[in-house]
Amino acid sequence: ARNEAVKANKLKSQFMQNMSHEIRTPLNAIVGFSDMLADQSIPTDDNEKEEFAKLIHTNSNILTTLINDILDISIFETGTYKLIFEKISVSKLCMQATDSVQNLVPKGVKLKCIIPNEDIILNTDELRVQQLLTNFLTNACKYTEKGSITLAYERTENNIIFSVTDTGCGISPENADRIFQRFEKLNPFKQGSGLGLNICQHIAELLHGEVKLDTQYTKGSRFLFIHPIE
Repeated sequence: ARNEAVKANKLKSQFMQNMSHEIRTPLNAIVGFSDMLADQSIPTDDNEKEEFAKLIHTNSNILTTLINDILDISIFETGTYKLIFEKISVSKLCMQATDSVQNLVPKGVKLKCIIPNEDIILNTDELRVQQLLTNFLTNACKYTEKGSITLAYERTENNIIFSVTDTGCGISPENADRIFQRFEKLNPFKQGSGLGLNICQHIAELLHGEVKLDTQYTKGSRFLFIHPIE
């Protein structure tokens, strides 16, 4: 019991350190650029105003994502989240996921969505599957500076296997399990809470599926989400 209490206290301290830094960074940017836009004494042209507005929008999205991650972890921990199942087109799910991250794709990187000729209707929680795929794609955008990011899916006998493949820096096989741990960030200089992949794991478990890193792929990273058909 004492060891568990020490571990919980350590996790709480780690959480506070991570969040204090991650939340302050976009918040300071939002306040700073808003002040510059509001200050009439600072000469700014239309291009600068447009750039400031884009930066405010980007950092607002970052802050929203951080807060949503914190709220999601809280819900999953308490076990109070209830899945809402409905029949959804898998092709539609994938197209919506890629559309949602278009503004995050770095210049020089091509975002692709490969959809089979035959569409599949899946009985699942659309919101959570969308969230999981978006998290995968957002991570790929962070770590891919050239090449491509591809969302695809295929049907096996019992599962739908979603994949997000990038040509980024890649992840070593020894970190394949570590990256799904809470607050884990292999690159501390990248923006984020370190909760995204852990949330993906929670969602997959709720749907009786599995998420994992494809350690056989060596040209970047490939994340897999295995969703049971039944």
